[in-house]
Amino acid sequence: MFLKFLALFFAFLLWFFVVLQDKIERELPLKLVFRNLPPNTLLLNVKPSTFRLKVIGPRSIMRSLSGEPLILSLDLSRYPPGRHILRIPPENVKLPSGLKPIEVIPQEAEILLDSVIQKWIKVKVDLRGELPEGFKVKEVRIRPASVRIKGARTVLRDLKFLYTAPVYLSERRESFKLEVLLSIPEGIVEVYPERVQVVVKIGRKEP
Repeated sequence: MFLKFLALFFAFLLWFFVVLQDKIERELPLKLVFRNLPPNTLLLNVKPSTFRLKVIGPRSIMRSLSGEPLILSLDLSRYPPGRHILRIPPENVKLPSGLKPIEVIPQEAEILLDSVIQKWIKVKVDLRGELPEGFKVKEVRIRPASVRIKGARTVLRDLKFLYTAPVYLSERRESFKLEVLLSIPEGIVEVYPERVQVVVKIGRKEP
């Protein structure tokens, strides 16, 4: 009886060891990190937004993974402004010992780089809502009327003005003054100043 039990015990240990060391494939989340951008260059876009790395390795190691994305650092120092297709090398991903990379899904990334410029631009107030009946906006003043912005050339080239954050008129019956932040579009990295003073003069409509 004891020998039979011992044989079953060792058979179970052997099965357990085989199962844990059995190699399986799995797709793991992968995060791309970009470094060494050339001076006065912005990374505007990366497509697609998500990547996965297919790996193979023992089941026991796969079970121990935390689920956090793996990290792959890509050097952009030799890329000028424009669109570029980058091959994502699976062999450069640092993996736990025992795991081997198979492929990155998808295998390429499209990036958009742009040069950085600066210019002065006018500010407009984003007025929202309606005044109570019988009242009207007589004048809107902004101080300063223009701000200095810095950002991607393709964004700033066609940008004619910046809006403020919304300024609401509902229930207003008197003139008012307030400081508001500017609404900053994507592709702009610096605005000076970031706030402007808005003066809105309100009066009654003439009969």
